[in-house]
Amino acid sequence: MKRSRSEWVFIFMFIPSIIAFYAIYKYPEAILGQGVDTRILGKSLSFWYALLYTAIVCSIAAKVLVQNKNSYSFKKNITQPLSSYQKKKFTSIFIAQLVGFFLVPYVLLPLVGGKSFWHDDLSYATKSAHVYLYPGFKSWGMAVYLFVVIPLGVWFFGKRYCSWICSCGNLAETVGVTVWGKKWVKEGTPRGEMANRNHIVQLTVMTFAITFGLVLFFDSMKIVAMEGIILKIQAIQDFFIDFMFGSVAGVAAYPFWGTRIWCRYGCPLAKFMELSGKISKSNFQVSANEKCTGIGLCTQACPMGIDVASYAHLNKKPTMGSFGLQNTICIGCGGCIDVCPTQALSFK
Repeated sequence: MKRSRSEWVFIFMFIPSIIAFYAIYKYPEAILGQGVDTRILGKSLSFWYALLYTAIVCSIAAKVLVQNKNSYSFKKNITQPLSSYQKKKFTSIFIAQLVGFFLVPYVLLPLVGGKSFWHDDLSYATKSAHVYLYPGFKSWGMAVYLFVVIPLGVWFFGKRYCSWICSCGNLAETVGVTVWGKKWVKEGTPRGEMANRNHIVQLTVMTFAITFGLVLFFDSMKIVAMEGIILKIQAIQDFFIDFMFGSVAGVAAYPFWGTRIWCRYGCPLAKFMELSGKISKSNFQVSANEKCTGIGLCTQACPMGIDVASYAHLNKKPTMGSFGLQNTICIGCGGCIDVCPTQALSFK
């Protein structure tokens, strides 16, 4: 992958910054010392992290919407307008990130709770953020959401949660349409048979997450006392899955393996949605028509490494095939559809 000098400078600054930031964010006492007050201007590190994260996501999403240009085209000076699907998607990303992941938890709840806004309680970042399935074993509300609402949503809409709502996905989706981001997706995303076989890693993470949830459930129900086991599993989850994989590698690897490494190989909820789509035979489909000329831009634009072109063109002829969750890990981002100059792809 050819990189400009400015891109290399960014990478050399970006990776150490990500590692240092997440190390302090996740393990402040280990890095800064016991009992250290990590609040800045009376606000917790979680608040400042969420503010920075939301600013990046929302600024890029807003820019895409205001410019109103095809954000997936690899050509410069593109004049094709943003499709209605992408307008809805980036609007959803903007609202979900700003309201759902920032204003409600970090602004509204403290104010409703009657606390002084500029005086947070001293607390450290949760280390269970990336094991999205385990809360379903601790709360009936979360159980209904994760194991009923999510599968129903997948049946109707596919894995669009990953590209329209999810906070991790929001960053991946917005960075993925920037100038460098498109190059990282095009040239860095793992593709091919070996890359697909490595999806077993995500299945392992999902199995770990469900096991962790069951342990928590049995302990909370007083069926089996598992405090010691919980602490050991928690330590593994904290460091290897949440910190090393989900936080550091999941973001720092953008310039090398594209923007969806965590979504593709780590996120247990994404794997659960994929399996839900297969079992329920989700209606979600991307279909090709007779306009396909086989240039392969659709495959290059896919952040999930799907060989989209193989469903649309074979032996120099359009095949008018289709794909969905029954045979791919598609997240419904629509990049393959918007990058195609012949309009050979569409959602079924």
